[in-house]
Amino acid sequence: MGIMPNMQREELSALYIEQQAALLRFLIARLRNPTLAEDVLQDLYIKLAECRLPEQIENQTGFLFRMASNLAFDHIRKIKRSKVRDHAWSDLNHEKIGNDYKIDTPHVDDALIAKERLAALMLCLESLSPKAREAFTRHKIRGQSYRQVADEMDITIGTVGKHMVKALKHIMSGNLEDSENERN
Repeated sequence: MGIMPNMQREELSALYIEQQAALLRFLIARLRNPTLAEDVLQDLYIKLAECRLPEQIENQTGFLFRMASNLAFDHIRKIKRSKVRDHAWSDLNHEKIGNDYKIDTPHVDDALIAKERLAALMLCLESLSPKAREAFTRHKIRGQSYRQVADEMDITIGTVGKHMVKALKHIMSGNLEDSENERN
């Protein structure tokens, strides 16, 4: 298995864009959670751009949907493991009153660190185009679905996806760390 030639990768990326709505419906049906489905769809795009793929793919549409299915399954397993781990951790680290856990308040330092990270993220986002920044803020910070973002920004869901990919690549490229370091 070698690195997929650029032309095939471009064809697969173009097919992803073309099939994005169908892939999203497929993932929503699998995961029964539109927000998680949108996140898995983004993961699929990033995986297509970065991972090693077979040199020849006979059925590119089938390949895309199989990748989406595998990523959805991975997310389901991850969520199940996380719930088991969180429950075990809560049992060990929190007092129970009846069947309910006693509420803990976050440590002041943790709250301050979280506030600084959010400020660094917002600073990093300032160097994005206004549309990409707005789409990212609406979806990831305000919790709106792709459909809500598309409707309110008067753009297509596919365009929302493109803005999200642009923003995520920008953040993942290390610009967030650079912004955080500049502030310190």
